[in-house]
Amino acid sequence: MYTIMNVMNKTNLYRIEALLALSAAFPGARRASDIARRRAVPEPFLARLLAELARAGLVVTSRGPAGGARLARPPADISLLEVLPRPERTTSGGAGAQWLESRLAESQRQALAGLNLAALLAAEQAATATADFEI
Repeated sequence: MYTIMNVMNKTNLYRIEALLALSAAFPGARRASDIARRRAVPEPFLARLLAELARAGLVVTSRGPAGGARLARPPADISLLEVLPRPERTTSGGAGAQWLESRLAESQRQALAGLNLAALLAAEQAATATADFEI
């Protein structure tokens, strides 16, 4: 059954970390090894995620000395609904469980609908910003 915990499993966490790194570098590219080191994502897993994101049209990858991965579109144009996969609906459980599953899925959709990678990056940067007191 779908639960709200399914939204941020380890795979989705790594997906968000990779996309935030690419958002910060946009329109430039980042090497997978750099993303893995800076964002604490296992490099073999990151390679698989980047390939998946490229197939989805969210990321463009290139090989070679100047290669790496970059966002296919500006961060403001990539909705979190595109980034986080929709939960699979189950057919098990009674009517009450199915009703709850439907409500949770709709709540997730509504929560993510207005969010994009630019907003997520801004929230991250605000949370990690240090005060700069110049006298």
